[in-house]
Amino acid sequence: MPRSIVAPDGTDGRNWCQTRSVKLGRLSLVDIAVAIVVLVALFLPSRSLNASQVVRLDDAARRELAFAEARAAVRPDDGPAVFRMTRLFDDAKQWDWAVQVAASAAAAAPDSPTRWRTLMAVSSAHIERYEAPEALDYATQAVAACERIGGTSCPSWEQIRLELYHRHLEAGVKSGIDPRKDPIGFRRAGETALRQVRTIGTGVAPTPPAPAPQ
Repeated sequence: MPRSIVAPDGTDGRNWCQTRSVKLGRLSLVDIAVAIVVLVALFLPSRSLNASQVVRLDDAARRELAFAEARAAVRPDDGPAVFRMTRLFDDAKQWDWAVQVAASAAAAAPDSPTRWRTLMAVSSAHIERYEAPEALDYATQAVAACERIGGTSCPSWEQIRLELYHRHLEAGVKSGIDPRKDPIGFRRAGETALRQVRTIGTGVAPTPPAPAPQ
């Protein structure tokens, strides 16, 4: 009498073995493809990695940038140092870094008497990326901070320069011109505000037009 085979689930073992063999024999193309990919990945040689400098500057400029960045990290309340660092990042065309480090310094030193210069640095970094609304927002904050502190920390001539920069941006944003698409048109729109300031500041009435010939 042949020996009976019992499957793990208690059924006839012969039927269970036949069913398992049928299932194992029906490998799909997806299974085969996955197996090939795994084998290829295991036996491929490792890829070489090459590192290159992100900031492309000469040695002197790189040292100056490193020193400025270290100084700004230690003294985020030093507005001139943050501004200088931001300009160096701008010169290196690293505008993302310029925005991030300047904005971080402005947030880290809210009571600094030179914070207006840090806010100005953030604004200039944004305009380098053609982000006019963001640049105008930080310029507005810079003007307010400068007027609030006044004195030797933000003298009158700095206030005038900030106000002119702010009016330039404000006129450009109000024009609705996208500086990414039309940078020249945006600049010309901003210059209209500066022409108005120069006309008002002369204190001389404009010359009336000549009478039309009779």
